[in-house]
Amino acid sequence: SGPCDDLGTSCDWAIKVEVCKHYLKGLPFHLTENILDQAHKLLDNHHDIDKLLLLILSAIENCRTRRLKTPVYLYSSELGRIRLLESLIGSDILQNLKDVQFCMYNFYHRTDLGPSVWSDDEDMDFIM
Repeated sequence: SGPCDDLGTSCDWAIKVEVCKHYLKGLPFHLTENILDQAHKLLDNHHDIDKLLLLILSAIENCRTRRLKTPVYLYSSELGRIRLLESLIGSDILQNLKDVQFCMYNFYHRTDLGPSVWSDDEDMDFIM
């Protein structure tokens, strides 16, 4: 079965996004981008992914960022990925983005942790 997104959950998310959009609306681009950068460092984990997604969706819907980096840990949330992609399709932000990183599909390597730990393909095959 697919993701469970009942009416109550959808309404709850919509309300949270609207409230967060209200607070981010008056901030300059660079401050919103700094908030998103710090949020990625603090919230990109299994426990806080919904909080980070809320900030990202709010910034997208307000068109308040020129860079988009999706959370690595979003790979485990099908509903979160759907919400993010629907938000991207439904907004005008794609015209303003200068840098996009879809990290939610690259969960074997974190770009912020430096080079990959695999020395060569042979080691990776052995461990996997």
